[in-house]
Amino acid sequence: MIGEDLTTIPRMYTALAEWSACMVYVLLLGKRFKGVNLAVYSAAGLAAQIIFQLIAQELHEISVYYWVPGMVGAAALMYLFLRVATKSDSHSVGAWTAQAFIFAEFLASIAWQSYYYIASTLSIFNNSISQILTLAVIFALGVSGLLALESRYMKHRPLSEPDQKTALVTAGIVIVFFALSNLSFVSSDTPFSGRSLQEIFYIRTLVDFSAIVLLMALREQKLWHHTQASLDAMETILKRQYEQYVISKESIDIINRKYHDMKHLITIIRAEKDAGKKDQYLNDMYDQIKMYETQNKTGNAILDTLLTSKSMVCAANGIQFTCVADGKLLDFMDVADICSIFGNALDNAIESAQAIADLDKRLVKVAVYQQNELLLIRFENYFEKSLNYVDGNLETTKRDKNFHGYGIKSIKSVADRHNGTVNVTAENNWFSLCILIPLPSQRN
Repeated sequence: MIGEDLTTIPRMYTALAEWSACMVYVLLLGKRFKGVNLAVYSAAGLAAQIIFQLIAQELHEISVYYWVPGMVGAAALMYLFLRVATKSDSHSVGAWTAQAFIFAEFLASIAWQSYYYIASTLSIFNNSISQILTLAVIFALGVSGLLALESRYMKHRPLSEPDQKTALVTAGIVIVFFALSNLSFVSSDTPFSGRSLQEIFYIRTLVDFSAIVLLMALREQKLWHHTQASLDAMETILKRQYEQYVISKESIDIINRKYHDMKHLITIIRAEKDAGKKDQYLNDMYDQIKMYETQNKTGNAILDTLLTSKSMVCAANGIQFTCVADGKLLDFMDVADICSIFGNALDNAIESAQAIADLDKRLVKVAVYQQNELLLIRFENYFEKSLNYVDGNLETTKRDKNFHGYGIKSIKSVADRHNGTVNVTAENNWFSLCILIPLPSQRN
């Protein structure tokens, strides 16, 4: 029931709100425990949160200076709960904890505010039963809303996985808004402090809600930009797929026209007594057939389209193109990332190979394979120039430096998003671009 200290939210509310918010992320993220083990761990987490909040309340009654350590300790307990219960990395758990913490503050605040309004307006509802019912309804609506929102974002994993920068921004927003929402409890002599009880309630609830809206808006913006990039990449892929279809159709038409010629040529070869002419005929047949070996089947449709398109360019420019790739290893990557890596790397390699006068040195190699727990993507080509670095970044060798040089940067950006690394070397006229990315199961 409502007591004398109306501004103090019952610690039981706070403990339940913090535990409920954590459970939303435990249910949506990769769980370490299942079944009975998950139920036991969750119950232990709730008990720990309640006990900690009760101890924090006792300390707060002794001195107000214990309030900040109590809040920090509650957040740390939430982080520990999520870190043990999920398979996410440390900075991802940090971001989830910050979001869960500010949501728990909002949920506890609005639940207590709603009960206070009902109990103070209608005194007949100022009892324990009304308090429990109000708490149950508000918590049910709040947790369901958070679960629905987070479920939507989790569909876009690994994009929704926070990186270190995102985790720091999220934590900073939560700290600032949490401080503002509780400013009235520290001092009432600031321009942002409330004077009356209801003002304090409104400020606390609305500021916490504003933080939630801001965090969701930032994630929506990130998804929107990613969607636009994916649409652009898909348009490019569809265009290339159509080009591949046209190339395949033309190849089949040519093969059909050459079919009868080949039969006659085979008859001539069999009858030819001159070994030199026979070898020449065979070489001519080999050259005509070789150009149709550029159809790549790696197990990934997007990669097949890119490789086929680039290999046809290589064939037309006298570049020897070699590819050994397990495309299924790229299934966790989206279209935009695959296009960025292979499109930029192959364009650079082909352009470099075209500048070499000696046709025997026009070599481009691609490999995609698994090495231990890592995805390894390697691009190699013969290289006759030297590499220059500016501020740690590879400088373009193209003449127009204002509109080039972004290929490697784009590849590094993709690798960074997947916690990977990019290594560029040029030794003995051999250029190598190697990308190492932890496979999703190992990354978690």
